[in-house]
Amino acid sequence: MLDVDAFRRIVETAAFHQFIGLKLDRADDVAGLVVLRLPYSPALSIFPDAGVYHGGVIAALIDVAGAVACGLKTGRPTPTANFRVDFLKSPAKIDLIATGRLVRAGKALSVADVEISDDKGEVYAVGRGTFSTTASFKAISAGAASALTGNPPTARTEN
Repeated sequence: MLDVDAFRRIVETAAFHQFIGLKLDRADDVAGLVVLRLPYSPALSIFPDAGVYHGGVIAALIDVAGAVACGLKTGRPTPTANFRVDFLKSPAKIDLIATGRLVRAGKALSVADVEISDDKGEVYAVGRGTFSTTASFKAISAGAASALTGNPPTARTEN
């Protein structure tokens, strides 16, 4: 059973999450609540001069925050079955906060709501995701077990 620290390692060691700079600010496994922070970077913008985030980055935040909110309750990663995004405003040149809240923890599927906001509480997008509580998390069995332990993977050489 994974604890908050294990989920922090999963969030902060995944290659894509490192690429965009995603961090886990806080989590409550009893409440099924997670808060992720994404510092602004021009590389995440569709047009760096304007600084407006690419919608895919916002969607990724909703996906990760929802999966972690559900996973905290089940004690293991919960792969995404489905999610939706409602874009409300275009955030530009600001850090984004993704707050995921468990709505329902089921035997086969769990549901989480996610809000994307800034430090002032301005809401830019909302989403809802459905996450599998029964599917195996193939990334771990495919070699990403280091995310659970915090140990970096060993280099592999091909013959």
